[in-house]
Amino acid sequence: MQAASRSIALEISATLMRLTFYVFSLVVFAGGATRLYQVTARLGSEVEPPATWINVERPHPAFQLVMPELAGSASNYTIARRPADGARRDRLTYGNVAEPGPYMLVEIYRPGPRGEHFLDAPSEVAARIIDFTVTDDVKPAGRIASKFGPVPLVDFAIADEGVTRRCLGFARPSDAPAMEIAGWYCSAGEEVVDRTTLGCALDRLTILTAGGDRKLDQLFARAELNRTFCGRRSPILAATPEREDPIIKGQRPKLRGRLSAR
Repeated sequence: MQAASRSIALEISATLMRLTFYVFSLVVFAGGATRLYQVTARLGSEVEPPATWINVERPHPAFQLVMPELAGSASNYTIARRPADGARRDRLTYGNVAEPGPYMLVEIYRPGPRGEHFLDAPSEVAARIIDFTVTDDVKPAGRIASKFGPVPLVDFAIADEGVTRRCLGFARPSDAPAMEIAGWYCSAGEEVVDRTTLGCALDRLTILTAGGDRKLDQLFARAELNRTFCGRRSPILAATPEREDPIIKGQRPKLRGRLSAR
């Protein structure tokens, strides 16, 4: 009888121990789940919103590119800002991929105050043409000299409605200030883009107003000192037409109006 009572007591004790262990496990699990939820919620609140670009209505152009080869092409100027980090993207486009004639895009990209690591030229250009039908992948194509310094080039081809265009892309980053000039020049067909034409386009890219960015003003001012005027300083390349000075030509300018007698 005593043995049976002892057996029942031991069984009850073991059952109570198991119940105690289960309850303790549930408490620990509940506490861990609550802590995990709190940490996840805090991290979620610290995550930045998606990088969304917002187009500026009625943008005031800050840059200009005047080029005879693009005179007959429709042009457009857009400015987009990214509120998440204050980045700005100015884009100048000439022509249209779906229309005859050359097609060019120049982008001046300025990252936010925290800066941004720029990639190599093939990666930078490839990221900008994802919306196009690419018929020949982006690949390095050497570099050219420009007033901004050496510019890495890439070669690729895009198509629209069965018409293939050969393009020459470029991407030139800068550290002071942090910015990047990137884009491409596409021929009207499958003919290879003349590098001199692209070099002249970069040569003619000028700043109108930097919006208070003194470092950007200085960068373009220094670049103008290195400008070749599309080969005017080189006997190999064609010169850029400029206004002729009649005194240099040996002719005296004609004066208009009267000189008051004294």
